[in-house]
Amino acid sequence: MPNSFRRLAVFFAPLAFALDCAAQPALTPADYARAERFMAYNTNPLVYHAVHPAWTTGEILWYRDSDADGTRFVLFDPVKLTKEPAFDHAKLAAALSAVAGRKYEANKLPFNAIEISDGSSVAFRVGPQRYRCDRQGSQCAVEKGGPPSGGRGRTDAPSPDKKKTAFIRDYNLWVRDVATGKETQLSTDGVKDNSYALDNAGWVKSDRPILVWSPDSKKIATFQQDQRNVGEMYLVETKVGHPVLYAWKYPLPGDETVATIRRVIFDVEAPRMIALQMPPDQHRSSVMAGQSPSLGMQRS
Repeated sequence: MPNSFRRLAVFFAPLAFALDCAAQPALTPADYARAERFMAYNTNPLVYHAVHPAWTTGEILWYRDSDADGTRFVLFDPVKLTKEPAFDHAKLAAALSAVAGRKYEANKLPFNAIEISDGSSVAFRVGPQRYRCDRQGSQCAVEKGGPPSGGRGRTDAPSPDKKKTAFIRDYNLWVRDVATGKETQLSTDGVKDNSYALDNAGWVKSDRPILVWSPDSKKIATFQQDQRNVGEMYLVETKVGHPVLYAWKYPLPGDETVATIRRVIFDVEAPRMIALQMPPDQHRSSVMAGQSPSLGMQRS
């Protein structure tokens, strides 16, 4: 294209964009308000009994159940097919209110996840603070230490029995014995952009491993995420001084290459890797890797 035409194209581009925008119907505050009614924080309270079970350290499941009367935490035994409250909700709400200095109701407790490791107590986080209460609700106390297992504030994933913890190093999955500090490499073929247990689901990403421990702490279900030849996303952090450029793999609509995941199970004690007999499938959701149920694996 001759330089004169280039200059004309550059000159008229803003005008063409403005005319295109003018042709679109103008959005009103009512349009935005109507769209906001469909946001998750407005629609989630309308859905009852949408439970997502999680394993405790034993062979028991816990889940959070909601209905018109509020929310309850339940323990379920899949062998006996029995269920019971995870704790005394009314007494725990009173004990938590006393130690936190704020009034909480039994059916509107301020947490969505719990950790039951010893059968007699329950741990959870309220904002940045971690609490541990006995299941009878007679007492609650502030607990020192890090977030519960799998919390976004840490870069490892402790086993249910707390004797081991898994982490990523040089794109491979490792396990560390908590008591001795001995480290064992579980995978060996991880490379840049083809890493194991990678937490990169687009806008949700961190250094923590994405995996699921078996309840007996002997196996790990995870995946190897292949991002080779996937396009990159860029963000610039503005601050006093030089800006910082961030880049990570992020496929966009229309891209020929998207991230894929190969599902695997690690036998931690052997150690050995068992690949599921299925081809790699597309990393289908922008938040899939951040939710362990999305691994799509049953207990081994």
